[in-house]
Amino acid sequence: MKRSAHSRGGECPVKIYSEYLRIESKKDEDIIDITGLLSEVVGRSGVNNGIVTVYTMHTTTGIAVNEDEEGLTRDIVRFLSRLVPKDEDYMHHHFFREDGRMAVNAWAHLRSILVGMHTSLPISNGKIIIGMRQRVFFIDFDGPQARSIYIQVIGI
Repeated sequence: MKRSAHSRGGECPVKIYSEYLRIESKKDEDIIDITGLLSEVVGRSGVNNGIVTVYTMHTTTGIAVNEDEEGLTRDIVRFLSRLVPKDEDYMHHHFFREDGRMAVNAWAHLRSILVGMHTSLPISNGKIIIGMRQRVFFIDFDGPQARSIYIQVIGI
C-alpha cells in the first residue's frame, strides 16, 4: 500500500489523498466488493466533503457499481461471457511484433472496455454517498492474480 497526501497550504483548503491497494482475485472471473476498502481510504483521507475515485491499474479488469446479490453477479459474468466469448479468433491472440510473445486474453480486455476502469462517488460528512443496495466492485476478467487499484480522494 502506497499513500500520499497533499494540500495547498494556506491558499486553499482542498485536500488530495491517494492510495494504491492490492487486490487478490481468487477465480478466473472474480467480482470483489471493494466498497469497504473505499470507505476506509476516505476515512484515512480526512476529507469530509468531496469525491472519491477508484481506478484499476490493469487492462483486463474493471470497476462497476451495482447490487451485491449472488444471482445478479453470476448473471453479469454470464452476460459478458455471451457478449464477448473466449473462443473467438481475436487478433490480439496472434503474435506481438514487439516481443514475439503471444497473448491469449483478448476477451478480458474487451470485457474491461465494456465495464469501464474507474468510478467516482461523492463524499458528504466523511461518508461515501451510495444507494442502499449499491456496492463498488473490482472485476477481474483474467484471474486469479494479484492486482492493484488506485484510490484518490479530493475535497475539504
